[in-house]
Amino acid sequence: MSTTFFRKSTRVLACALLGLALGATGCSVNRSLHLADGETTDSGLTTVNGSIRVGADCEVRGTCRTVNGSVRVDEGSRVADLATVNGSVELAEKVTVNGDVETVNGSIECGSGTTVDGNVANVNGRIRLHGTTVQGHVRTHNGSIGLLDGTRVAKDVVIEHSGHTSGDRTLEIEISGGSVVEGDVDARDSGRDVQVILESGSEVQGEILGAEIIHRDAAAGPADPS
Repeated sequence: MSTTFFRKSTRVLACALLGLALGATGCSVNRSLHLADGETTDSGLTTVNGSIRVGADCEVRGTCRTVNGSVRVDEGSRVADLATVNGSVELAEKVTVNGDVETVNGSIECGSGTTVDGNVANVNGRIRLHGTTVQGHVRTHNGSIGLLDGTRVAKDVVIEHSGHTSGDRTLEIEISGGSVVEGDVDARDSGRDVQVILESGSEVQGEILGAEIIHRDAAAGPADPS
């Protein structure tokens, strides 16, 4: 799903996810869904015009997806794919995602000790990962990215352009707190000015492409463009 996700427009993506939601067995409409602490479900959670909340220490073996709502997963839970249109995704500490985390028109935030086996990706929103391990790519269209507090990304970090941006704001990729990108940081298709703020003690093992590099001392010294 992720490759297609980033090669279509936001409108097409929203329609596709809406179709999935409406066609899903057990889909709710105009209602939020809540899985209580410690519960397990073999099916996913799907709704339209509602949010999804997964409590602490839960297990969800199917996809959680919503249109016009947010998704939150509390501490210690294990879930499959997470997807939303017009809403944010928020993961607490020590969450395991056995799949991808994706949103259109919403931010993504992950807490310390969280692991995502797939990709983390969004359109039009901020991504902030705190002490998170991502086994796939981190991608955004028209958003900024923060890799903080020892986050590790096993593949590439990519900023892309969806063809309908407004304004000329510089986009930032912050890599700090001992975080590591094992692949490349690629902003060649961003259509915007992009700065990579690379703090001392953090690392990009591949190349940084299409972006200005700002070196920052971990002790909060002044930035040095290069």
